[in-house]
Amino acid sequence: MAGAACPVSVGVVDYSADLYRIIAGWGDLSPAWVKAGALVVTDVLLLAFIPVAAFVWWRVDRRLRAMLAILLSGGTTWVLNGLVKGIFEQPRPCNVLPVRTVEHCSEVGIWSLPSGHAATAAAFAMTVAVLWRKSIAVVAIAALLEAFLRVFIGVHYPHDVLFGLLFGSLIGLIAAIAAKPGARRPPAEAIGADVEPTSATS
Repeated sequence: MAGAACPVSVGVVDYSADLYRIIAGWGDLSPAWVKAGALVVTDVLLLAFIPVAAFVWWRVDRRLRAMLAILLSGGTTWVLNGLVKGIFEQPRPCNVLPVRTVEHCSEVGIWSLPSGHAATAAAFAMTVAVLWRKSIAVVAIAALLEAFLRVFIGVHYPHDVLFGLLFGSLIGLIAAIAAKPGARRPPAEAIGADVEPTSATS
């Protein structure tokens, strides 16, 4: 079921495969409009973080590096995720299991661990959440929905998207910490003003 380089234990993969059959089966049995919507949303969710980055910059943190942190966290995650896939070399479930899927396997890459869409969504979400805490619930739901849809349309195992969420969250956290302004030391004059002069002793 998994490639020789896959680090996930056989028991975990077997359980994940059973769960995959259930969720991908839901996708296959869904109405045509649900299938079409899932295929659109799985890509649109990632693109939606571009206006989110602009909104955070405009309303929350008008520093260029804040916007760049959001966008670069997602872009960097996408690139690094592709490299990680090449290390693990785990075949996609739709190429291994006899399950009908919403998205045909010929339309996606060969390897599936970790999920690039889930990782990128998590990176975006984590960066935004750290820079703007009021957005935590919304961006978390968006990342989780992205992860679920990748299994729903049949191109990833559940453990693929879980690994992707963790991987992307780590990169997003690093990007957000790097983008946050550092603590500024008060000027020397202010420090001196806070110190009461000592009385001269006779």
